[in-house]
Amino acid sequence: MKKKLLILFCFALYISVDAQVTQINNNNSLHSIGPLTNGKTVFYSDIDSSIWSTDGTPGNTIQISTVKYDNISMYLNGKIYFSGFTSATGAELYVTDGTSGGTSLVKDINAGAAGSDPGDMIVFNGNLYFSAITVAEGREIWKSDGTSGGTSLLKDIVAGAGSSNGSEDSFHLFTNGSFLLFAAQSSGAGVELWKSDGTTGGTNLLKDINSGTDSSNPREFALLNSSILFLATDATHGEELWKTDGTSGGTVLVKDINPGTGSSTEVEIFPGLTAPVFLGFHLFNNHAYFNAYDGTSSNEVWSTDGTAANTILIKDFGGATFTAFALVSDAVNYSSKFIFPFTDGASRSELWQTDGTPAGTVLFKSFVAVSSGDIPEIYIPFSVNFTTGSFNETLFEGNKFFFVAGSSANGNELWISDGTVGGTNMVKDINPGTNDGIQNNETYLYTTTSLYFAADDGTNGNELWVSDGTSGGTTIVKDINPNAGDANPDMDPSIVSNGKIFFSATDGDDANHTDLFVVDGSFQALPVKLTTFIVTKNNNDALLQWNTQQEINTESFVVQRSDDAQHFEDIGNVKANGTTDLRSEYSFTDANIISSGRSIVYYRLRILDKDGKSAFSNVITLKIKDNQEWSVHLLSNPVQANIPLMITGVTGKLKLMIKDVSGKILYARTLDNVNGQIALPISLPKGMYLLESQSNDQRRVVKFIK
Repeated sequence: MKKKLLILFCFALYISVDAQVTQINNNNSLHSIGPLTNGKTVFYSDIDSSIWSTDGTPGNTIQISTVKYDNISMYLNGKIYFSGFTSATGAELYVTDGTSGGTSLVKDINAGAAGSDPGDMIVFNGNLYFSAITVAEGREIWKSDGTSGGTSLLKDIVAGAGSSNGSEDSFHLFTNGSFLLFAAQSSGAGVELWKSDGTTGGTNLLKDINSGTDSSNPREFALLNSSILFLATDATHGEELWKTDGTSGGTVLVKDINPGTGSSTEVEIFPGLTAPVFLGFHLFNNHAYFNAYDGTSSNEVWSTDGTAANTILIKDFGGATFTAFALVSDAVNYSSKFIFPFTDGASRSELWQTDGTPAGTVLFKSFVAVSSGDIPEIYIPFSVNFTTGSFNETLFEGNKFFFVAGSSANGNELWISDGTVGGTNMVKDINPGTNDGIQNNETYLYTTTSLYFAADDGTNGNELWVSDGTSGGTTIVKDINPNAGDANPDMDPSIVSNGKIFFSATDGDDANHTDLFVVDGSFQALPVKLTTFIVTKNNNDALLQWNTQQEINTESFVVQRSDDAQHFEDIGNVKANGTTDLRSEYSFTDANIISSGRSIVYYRLRILDKDGKSAFSNVITLKIKDNQEWSVHLLSNPVQANIPLMITGVTGKLKLMIKDVSGKILYARTLDNVNGQIALPISLPKGMYLLESQSNDQRRVVKFIK
């Protein structure tokens, strides 16, 4: 089983009850575009690109338009905007709300049958930005508020019929919520870094990184704290890691990892033939991790906080073999480490873990490469908001993840891990003996109680399976293509809407076209919405307090304590309110902990449901001695609603302030000896803000985006 280098799955966290499989469409090869808030989910046909909509029932799964889907889309104001094609308009900007009447042309930008061929879509400040081509202006950036009158050229960067970039999806549009960045070419210059505030006058070259007519080709933008990381090329350094704060002076090379004109992002495997080394960024604890080539070894993992001094090699896996790589982009985060796969391209198939330091980057567990070059595939658990495009990693049952790996006795099978070596085990030998239970159909979807995935037991072919993490709870959902036929279920991307899981598969009646199915059931949100979890000193005790906005079938909260944030013990149990939509408040006292001789203690909650399932809260920290640093971290950035914070190491008073970029104070609050997870109840419009925290004569400021 070869690992895919790009993981494009989207996941949703829901609970399934009384699930069954229903076919809702036959042989139209429907693939999902995305769900809408009105209960409709939009699909396109792989046969003729026709557009369909469904509420998850056979009778309401219908073709809604003769417009052909042209393979790019974006959400704006509860609707899907996409490149659509008709013989009359060519490829132009269209919109749909999932109904026939709500699917229409936004604007015929390049009038007539030629089409403007929209691409590079992104949403910024309530408008859709995209590239389009016209006879008069060439390919440039456009903006739209969703109406024909509100759809216009942002700026004709190359005046006249010339284009500021060569093709669709080459502008690499990116936003941090305060401005747009993109790659464009102006007259007399190469493809360089541009910035826009959404106006014509505010759209300008940010920096000519590779001066003259040569191009720096900025790409791979990623937000890290208050900076944006990206790759760029100049004549002196080759393609290396850069960063920008949105100013020309703040757009700088982070580090020349491969010294001289060589690039750190690729390695030459034969004269004139290169292979990529950089495989994307992974974010963990305010650092970005990535693969790089320093001129000697291409199997290196690096870390950066955006400064040259702290851009360091954390592990050299050795050699310059391009078939070997550590896939840090397929990693899963824990509070103090993350776990990622590695292959040497031959016999080594391993999981590694790192705390972000060279000494703390060590082998987690070795597996057998059933075929040469096999690599463990981590099934990363995500929650996703399709409307906002936001993703959040949420471990299964609070501390677990599934993955696929090999053993000499069982072949490639499903495994589960709680982040410890002892808690990492094969779930089930699905295809008994040395045969692979999971082969090349790498599709999956998490719920809070189960994992849905594709597997072959050697009897029923490749079908949809479900697992709760136990051998007994790992079963085939349905033999869709009867007997040994392969249904080849596909949940890429995974869609959950109207309480149903959507996936495509074949029942065997047509070898060339697939069917659309749903897993029916009553799907509900996470059973507990924990909004606050804090700990404070109370004389010689520690007082833990938490509240919930909602509970569904919750039995109790088990309070756990640790000295190292890894090994926890139960120290108490608090009865929950069961099922309620009202705010609930709880507390627990850890008696005499202040005089225990500890420097620091860690707490978490194990949230138990009445059906026996459980999940874990975030870990919070109480500093007992004053030799520990205090910190205030945003739990999400950008921020979606209230501002979630994790406070650690605070003794005494902590003053928190929210300011706009002009320095105006929008919110202020003082806490006394509070540590843990809190949410600041302030409603902010979209934009850039400053979180200022002050304690013990120290002041810290963090930029964040709403």
